[in-house]
Amino acid sequence: MRLAAVLLLCPTAGRLLAQEPLETKLVVEQGGREIGREDFTLVKGRGQGAPGSSLKAAARYPANNPTLKLAATLEQTPEGALAKFQLEVDGPNGTTVILAAGSGARLIIRTVAKGSEAGRELPGGPDIVLLDDQVFSLYCAVADQATPAGKALTAVFPRTNRRASFVARRESGGEGGNNSRVTLSGGINGTLVTDARGRLFRLELPDAGTVVSRAKD
Repeated sequence: MRLAAVLLLCPTAGRLLAQEPLETKLVVEQGGREIGREDFTLVKGRGQGAPGSSLKAAARYPANNPTLKLAATLEQTPEGALAKFQLEVDGPNGTTVILAAGSGARLIIRTVAKGSEAGRELPGGPDIVLLDDQVFSLYCAVADQATPAGKALTAVFPRTNRRASFVARRESGGEGGNNSRVTLSGGINGTLVTDARGRLFRLELPDAGTVVSRAKD
């Protein structure tokens, strides 16, 4: 019943999210050329005062006069378990809302678009992280789970149904004061850097030619 309640979230919530002021700004580059921008906020606590963390993000491609806009919410428990995931995608073909909830070994995903609705159940568990190819602040959750010995994780991309197994290894030395560096290897290769508050500072995904960094303006 709890999973069902989470998946019945109002599909218009993403539109409200996209209008909220978000504190951290990112530039998305591919092949050395800017292709989009992303803003996000990462704070302690969840809805209704529950403990954990909440990430809200809004991305647009391209940055000016975008043809694709995405709004995401990710809430996690203090242990890093999924509490709420919502992704709204607004593109040339209309708006699609993707909701996900997990409990134990199950991950349930519901997709709602104009005139259609579909649900699917996937293997879940504590080592699952939900990512998207165009909302990069979601990688903050990867940094949270990384360990010096390397943590084996499985990424699920709800929008494309892609899964990728990889290892997130936290390096002993940080970058730039209190920044923390994590290397990714396996189905996802790259490096990510977070600041002292756990917010994404820089992400490099060489296989895709993608570099995400803090905006200077």
